[in-house]
Amino acid sequence: MAETIRLRVKCHACSNLIEGTAKYGSGHFVPEGIVFEFVAVGKVEGAQGRRVKAEVTCTCPNCGVKCKYSV
Repeated sequence: MAETIRLRVKCHACSNLIEGTAKYGSGHFVPEGIVFEFVAVGKVEGAQGRRVKAEVTCTCPNCGVKCKYSV
């Protein structure tokens, strides 16, 4: 079963809003919109249920700086 990942972050250098989505499931990852790399590093259990802890790397389309985020 594929889950939808929504990315909405600001660039570290120019504060441009970077938005993108992707489908993530067992064995496949399909980005839509802005291309970003997604690496799952664990799972977190909270009050809202289980979530995937991940590192996301993307290139800002405005200034070209490569930004890394933890989600």
